[in-house]
Parts: sequence; C-alpha cells; structure tokens
Amino acid sequence: MAKKKFDYRAHAAHQRNQQKIADAKAKQKEKEFIQKYGLKILIGVVALIVAIVAISLTVSFFRGPGGSIPQWFGTLRNVEEDWIIANTGTTSKPKYFKLAEYTAPEGYTLDPDYGSYTEELVQTQYYDANDDAAVVDAVYVAGVKNTSAADQLAAVMTYYPENAGAKQATIAGHDVHYTYITQDTTPAQTDEEGNAIEVPEEEHVGTSMLVMYEDSVQNSCVLLMLQTDVGPKADIVAEDVLVAEAEKFLPLLTVEK
Repeated sequence: MAKKKFDYRAHAAHQRNQQKIADAKAKQKEKEFIQKYGLKILIGVVALIVAIVAISLTVSFFRGPGGSIPQWFGTLRNVEEDWIIANTGTTSKPKYFKLAEYTAPEGYTLDPDYGSYTEELVQTQYYDANDDAAVVDAVYVAGVKNTSAADQLAAVMTYYPENAGAKQATIAGHDVHYTYITQDTTPAQTDEEGNAIEVPEEEHVGTSMLVMYEDSVQNSCVLLMLQTDVGPKADIVAEDVLVAEAEKFLPLLTVEK
C-alpha cells in the first residue's frame, strides 16, 4: 500500500485556526481580568504616584539639595531676617545657603529696598546712618557665592583703580581680606555749548570705602563694606579711621564656617 502524502497546506491552515482560537481565549481572559481587577490596579498606581510625590515634597520640606535651605513652593523655610543668604547654585537649580548673620548696628536704619543682589530669595542688608555726622554713612553686608575672600577682593579692585592694595588682617576677631578705596564723585560740568569744563581741584568731592571679605561655607565669602558720605575730596575719611570704625561693625557679624 502506498504511503499517504502529508498535506502541508492543510496542516498550516489547522495551525492558524488553533492560534486564532488560543488568541481569542487569551483576549477573553485579559478582558475578564481587567473587568475584575482594573479599577484596583488603577487605584494602586495612583496611590503609588501620590506616595512618591509626597515623599519628594517631604524631603524638600526638611532638606534642600546638597544640604541647602529647603524651599516650600518658592519660599525658604525657617529663615531669619538677620541671615545673609546666597544662591550658590543657578537660577534653574538654586541652592540657598546661610553664609552669616548680622545684627543691626545701633544708630543705623535698615533700608529693605536697597541691594546689589536682586535675585529672588537672596538676603542682603544695607543700613543708613541716622546721624548725618556719623563717620560711616552706610553699611552693606552680603554673601558672595562660589568665590573665596581673596579672589573676590582681587576682582573688586580691578573696578576701583584708586585702592590701597589687597591687605589681610584680623580685626575684632575676624580674619578679613580688605582694601581701602577712594572715589572722586565730582559731577561733570559743561558750558552753554555743551563743552566740558574742568572743575578746580579744590572743588572736587568724593567718598571712601573699606571693603572687607571673610571666607564662609560652600567656598563662598561674606562682604562687609563701610562707606562714608560724599564730601570735599580734601576731607575724605582716611584708611586708618575706617579700620578703627570696623572694630565697631565687625563684632556684629557671625560668619558660618
């Protein structure tokens, strides 16, 4: 008797039918599973997302990135008004650190509207003398991010050619890098035709500053600047006088180390 030939086409058709039946059963089981457990799974996923967000917010509430001051919806937490705060990060990824505290000097009024740093959440202090006859007319305290005291002083001196050079000393227990700066603030004068008029030397006016930097945390430093009022250039307050005045203002500063 001859052997019956194997029909490959029939076998393939049978296999396809079997696969369709298996796929249909799998889809039916999947549908039944979703109907039975779908809502529970969805609730579980939502709960997991909420938990992750809650944990993230909790961590941010108690601790900022890198140990910085934590933020809560754009507000720094547990910050005092006398803190000097600088952002050692960037605008998009800020890291706010307390660099120092400064107690208001007696006889001076805080001017909250003045500050060289306009970045949000950064804290600086600027005080005006209540007495027009005070030797120091204004006191400015600020943090300088990611720069050592020596490097920042060197950078500042390039903008003020009339400086006494970089110096380092311990004043009232503070190790500071400082310089004495004078500025000629005589207003320019012109004639009726707009031509510049040379102002006699005896009519020149100016001011002087003692600019001091002290190293703090995060490879940053703190600025304490004493500035005198504008007056006759011949009567500008001398360096030794301002250094003596620094003995009164530096003890009010507590720098983080």
